[in-house]
Amino acid sequence: MRRWKPLQWFGAFIVVLTAAIWLAHGGHVFTKDRRMVVHREADPIFGTTRERVEWQPDFRLGLDIAGPLVAVGTGMWFLGWWRQRRRSIMSHTRG
Repeated sequence: MRRWKPLQWFGAFIVVLTAAIWLAHGGHVFTKDRRMVVHREADPIFGTTRERVEWQPDFRLGLDIAGPLVAVGTGMWFLGWWRQRRRSIMSHTRG
């Protein structure tokens, strides 16, 4: 009966961890590997401001990766729950 418990815990761990990371990264739909950094430079002679855009590497987990991971974790949890429940019912009917 205890053989399926670790599968349930591992599946739940995957779901919670993936959802927490996804929310901490901003809850975006698509995974991003760079972020835009805008540098504003003031020209003291003419009084104008120039903007220079720079793309820096920065990983942000998106729902396109987090969604399937959550689905796999949920499936693992459900499989463990179902097998444990089935085994528990079978052991009670034999007795």
